[in-house]
Amino acid sequence: RRAFVYTPPGYETNNERYPVLYLQHGWGEDETAWSNQGHANLIMDNLIAEGKTKPFIIVMTYGMTNEVRMGGMRDFKIEPFQTVLINELIPYVDSKFRTIANQPNRAMGGLSMGAMETKTITLNNPDVFSHYALLSGGTYSVDDVKANKDKIKLIFISTGSKERPDPVKAAVVALKEAGFNAHSYVSEGTAHEFQTWRRSLRELAPLLFK
Repeated sequence: RRAFVYTPPGYETNNERYPVLYLQHGWGEDETAWSNQGHANLIMDNLIAEGKTKPFIIVMTYGMTNEVRMGGMRDFKIEPFQTVLINELIPYVDSKFRTIANQPNRAMGGLSMGAMETKTITLNNPDVFSHYALLSGGTYSVDDVKANKDKIKLIFISTGSKERPDPVKAAVVALKEAGFNAHSYVSEGTAHEFQTWRRSLRELAPLLFK
């Protein structure tokens, strides 16, 4: 399997260790999507240059582990990909890159299908990830996360204004009322598209690993 790893400017010339965001693509895409269509590397380089975000590593890997047709996400089995991510990819990245290899410095996010994967895997592995991000892919309820409140540092939920922003806003209001560090973002004038997700990453990055 293949993964792409974004390292922040200066990585090659310093000895610092960095937090890590595991960032997942959507259905029908692959591990190249967040670089080719999402411009994640350019967004991060610009934010870091402007002093708006803490530098961190981003890992992007292929999230499909069983064949799923459009409209058949209910048949998607998370266990194979979860095994690849938790048992194989994270240890590999921590051994090959200068990561801060602990739960407080590890985030997971994704768009659409990748958000579905993110929600399931973060809820199944509260000792692995502390920052959660769903981009155009559902919400967390208070009941979902209340058992691990002390372990969760951030919940970020975004969507396009042409999608369904009201449930996103309502979920974050409820999470805030329950004492979570939760943020919503609605991309004005966009739908289920990469402009929504590029803007979402730009909003998410400065909130991570504070």
